[in-house]
Amino acid sequence: MSQLKAGQAAPHFSTLDVNGKPISLSDYVGKTVWLIFHRNVGCPICNLRFYELEKHQAELQANGIVVLSVYESSAANMRQYLDGRPQPYSRMIPDPTEQLYRLYGVERSFGKLLSGVMLHGGIGKLKASKKLTAKLPKQDGHADRMGAELLIGPDGRICRAHYHRFLGDDLPLTEIRDAGKVFS
Repeated sequence: MSQLKAGQAAPHFSTLDVNGKPISLSDYVGKTVWLIFHRNVGCPICNLRFYELEKHQAELQANGIVVLSVYESSAANMRQYLDGRPQPYSRMIPDPTEQLYRLYGVERSFGKLLSGVMLHGGIGKLKASKKLTAKLPKQDGHADRMGAELLIGPDGRICRAHYHRFLGDDLPLTEIRDAGKVFS
């Protein structure tokens, strides 16, 4: 499937979260959903984003934002990553078969990976991540996986589709917070 655009209905999915509990996009009708496609839990740059989300979870919650985080990782690797940490605000979804990545048109690109590392601060992000977590789980996804973030309105339509142009091209949290205010 090709990349999705604002105004389109978000493709429905039902799967299991990292704890084996059923999760469906339809569970969140009437709420603002921030659907984030990460690479894998061993990715240092994704690790930085995870910490950023943890720091702002109260603000996201206060603005009515439901966070669903998809990883290429296996559930076992994700649980290893979460071991000893408080349960995150976001519902974490393992997708090692890439079913959701294909459904939402999330791409792989070696050129964009290199661009992120060499031209867009990737080296600094790698160093910052190492300060947060000395040892990450083994990477169990594709090295060239790009991320994507979709804001889905209470009506189930995509109000913002952001496909990363390079590794670490995350949406600013202010944009996410403001979207929550629009729909509350």
